[in-house]
Formats: sequence, C-alpha cells, structure tokens
Amino acid sequence: QIDASRHLWLGERGPYLTLVAAVDDATGTVPFALFREQEDAQGYFLLLREIIRHKGIPLALYSDRHGIFQRSPKEPETLEEQLEGERQPTQFGRALKELGIQAIPSLRSRAGFAQSPQAKGRIERLWGTLQDRLVTELRLDGASTLEEANRALSDFLPRFNAQFGVPPAQPGSAYRLPASSLCLDSVLCFKYLGTVAKDNTVHFGGHILQLLPALDRSSYAHARVQIQERLDGSLVVAYRDQVVATREAPP
Repeated sequence: QIDASRHLWLGERGPYLTLVAAVDDATGTVPFALFREQEDAQGYFLLLREIIRHKGIPLALYSDRHGIFQRSPKEPETLEEQLEGERQPTQFGRALKELGIQAIPSLRSRAGFAQSPQAKGRIERLWGTLQDRLVTELRLDGASTLEEANRALSDFLPRFNAQFGVPPAQPGSAYRLPASSLCLDSVLCFKYLGTVAKDNTVHFGGHILQLLPALDRSSYAHARVQIQERLDGSLVVAYRDQVVATREAPP
C-alpha cells in the first residue's frame, strides 16, 4: 500500500510535512518512506524508485483514489481521449503500466467509505504508530527541517522494521527483479507530447531544446516527440522510443 500523511511531524520546531510511505501487507514493514512538503506525484515517483532499487518491482500497489493515482470521472475528456475512446492514465498510473505493476484503487461505497476495512486499517495503524514513535525520534534528533527529517527517517526505518516486521504468512515474494535493460529514469518521470518546429526545436516550460541531427535523420521538423521531465529536473526528448540528442537553444 502507498499513502501519505500530513502532520506536524516536527512539532513546534518546523513546518507541517507530508510523510509519503509504503507498507508491505505481507510483512508489515515499510520498504521506504520520505518526507515531502506536500503530497505530490514526484514524491510517489521517488518512493517507488527506492522500493525498486532495494526490493524489486512490486507485483501490485494498493492506493486510494487521489488524483495522483486515478483520473476523476468528472474531469472532461481531451480530444485525443475522445478519438481513442478511452481515458489516459495519470502520470503515475502510466508509470505503473509501463512497469507491469497492477494498480488496485480503493473501492468506495455509496456512503463514500472504503470497502476494504482490513487494508484501510493497516495503513491507519501505521500512521498512528509513526505519529507516536517517529515524532519522538525526530524530537530526540532535534530535526527542524525537511532535510534533517529525512536523514533521521533513514536511520529510523531499519529499527522500526526490525521491531514491527513479521514473517509473511505465505511463501514467495511480492516483488520481481527488474530487467537489466530497464532505465528507471525514463519511466519514473513526467512525459508530454510535443511537435518539433521547422527550425528543429521543441518548446517546453520556458525551455527551447534544439534537436541535433542523427546518423539516419538530419531533421525532426514536424515530428511528434515525447518530452520527459526527469526527477532531477533535466529534460530528455525521445522519438519512437529512442532518445534524441539535444542542447539548450538560445531564446
């Protein structure tokens, strides 16, 4: 399960922070967690990246129906969606699909409550435990900033898992090894479509990227390309699943 909890984790020493975390239903352990200023898609990308690096690719992820995970049915369809006859996933949902992870959103009754009390109970118990023990740990460490909180958290989690983790009831792993060819940076990122201009440039978020000629193609003018905004802030352009060399063009 993945979820986030906004809380006064630092007490009066610092601002409200949001703890983004995952809990392994089979063992009750927390494979990874991190503090963010707010709940956002980038935080969940970072969470999933570290889980894959240390444990492997989860077979499935259970989440609530936050807009990070699932498009709202009230959101109007784009022209592209109308032509294709299906809704496009969110950025995080698209990444799960590319990684072959089954997304399991919570089901809601007519009263608006989750229909899986066991799953809901597990994550709520985790937040309750962490808001007690982790808050104490952060106070003892004197953490007062986001960076200090994350450093204290990395020291805390192994001890927490050793104390509260249990053996899985069934044999087997809930993770699979990623392929050696997998480039996580190209999956756990934000992807957008753009059209290359006549001068072989593509515009994105105030940046102008000049596409450099390849051995088999001198120009990409009028081509539809994919622009990847990586987690480190860098921009990568891909054409037909192949990265295109670029450089920042003058404004």
